[in-house]
Amino acid sequence: MGFQKVPSKVVSWEEIERWAEIIVEKIGDFKFDCVISVIRGGLVPARIVADYLSIKDIFTLKTEHWGITATPDGKAAVTYPIVRDLDGRSVLVVDDITDTGQSLKLAIDATRQKNPKIVKSATFLHINKAEIVPDYFAEEITADNWKWFIFPWNRKEDMRNLILGCTDDGSTKDDIANCLAKKNDLFISRREFEETLAWLEYHNKVKFNDGKISKI
Repeated sequence: MGFQKVPSKVVSWEEIERWAEIIVEKIGDFKFDCVISVIRGGLVPARIVADYLSIKDIFTLKTEHWGITATPDGKAAVTYPIVRDLDGRSVLVVDDITDTGQSLKLAIDATRQKNPKIVKSATFLHINKAEIVPDYFAEEITADNWKWFIFPWNRKEDMRNLILGCTDDGSTKDDIANCLAKKNDLFISRREFEETLAWLEYHNKVKFNDGKISKI
């Protein structure tokens, strides 16, 4: 099957902890009153950073930008705004990665509408071509080393979508595994591969016929 190469990287929890520690070190002695989690991607990072900083107040807003894994889906939009005022508070807006930067920019703008004293932003990873640079980030990603980062909190979803993206009518398991390796630089265990295919079959995303797999 023909494809456009989209290299990927499976992110470990050890990397997550290291990135959180880097962000906290960069924040230093500054005291934030609360954290805003940009969901979905920022939900877990916000909780981890808040834990390191001993911040109990965590609020959420939701932006949507990416549709199917590794496929942009139009411009970002705030779909669930912050539900309370932040009068006079020092606020840290947290997401996992900037990508285009649209989601983070929208989240910061939406936060500022709630009357905080100070708004700063943090992401684990910053794509250097993004529209906005976070105040704090752990690692900068250039065009040369860009990958689709598979974070632990969206691993199942990404694996399902990547496997679907490598499935043609009549694909074999070997065809799909080879596609994942060539298209996404992705090598996963046989157990995870089989479990993901079983989930896709159970949820009527693929069908099996004499050892061949097709999308439904």
